[in-house]
Amino acid sequence: MPWQKDKNIVYKKKYDIAIELIEWALAKGFTSGIVIADSWYGIGPFIRELKRLKVGYVLEIKSNYNVNIPLKEPKTTPKGKISKNQTEKAKLPLFFDTVKDIIQCGFDKDIETGREAKVLYHVKIATIRLNSIAGIHRVIESRDIGKKSTKYFLTDQLTWESRKIIQVYTCRWVIEEFFRNAKQLLDMEGATIRSEQGVTLALCLVSWIDFLFHIENYKQCTAGELSKEALTVPSIVRQLQYENLNSFMDKIKDDDDFVKKWLEIEKKNTEKKRERQKELREVA
Repeated sequence: MPWQKDKNIVYKKKYDIAIELIEWALAKGFTSGIVIADSWYGIGPFIRELKRLKVGYVLEIKSNYNVNIPLKEPKTTPKGKISKNQTEKAKLPLFFDTVKDIIQCGFDKDIETGREAKVLYHVKIATIRLNSIAGIHRVIESRDIGKKSTKYFLTDQLTWESRKIIQVYTCRWVIEEFFRNAKQLLDMEGATIRSEQGVTLALCLVSWIDFLFHIENYKQCTAGELSKEALTVPSIVRQLQYENLNSFMDKIKDDDDFVKKWLEIEKKNTEKKRERQKELREVA
């Protein structure tokens, strides 16, 4: 922490920490999968490290990247020779304006519920080279119909269709659910922390409680002969609260003495009187 005296502060960039975590997971024997990340990580240095680790990725990128596209007419040098570089740069939005094929992605019609088919995204896809990111990539432009917003996604999986790229990226939503649960259910933002050890303990505690919730969810999903659909973490909490409430109601229904003592204690707590202010005296 900056206010700690005589302490050597070492700062690391977010993508460097992410790479360290991925390397740790691979060293521990975790299966290499697809790295999913938002636009904070959709940058050249992070992608270069992922390639070094031979890990696939689907990353959101910002719209200010330039695409290298072939020139319509050959470019020559001042001496009249054909230039080696026969490409020009175009921003992603301008480039995708030239792509005419639009793919509609959404939900199919549900015959059982009677829900009509719904289009969520208008998607364009291209296999291109970006100016500041090495290599060939599959890039899609996704326009959200409802929010009227546009996002760009990049992947090294050159055979994937646009629907699969979006479907894989949506798996990242579990991260947002974790932070929602950590803030709303576990009061992560309310923690008063003044040391590195305090940060570590707070994060470990939040992660451990979230892990226990998911274990409970897994047990409920696999109990019995048929598997059940997974619940959200808030639903698991509400289930436990309901069990406590049910047990409490059973207790007060069959135990009159408990109810009587409980009411006596509550009444006593409501009749606390303010203490008189004592006069200060000089004590020898």
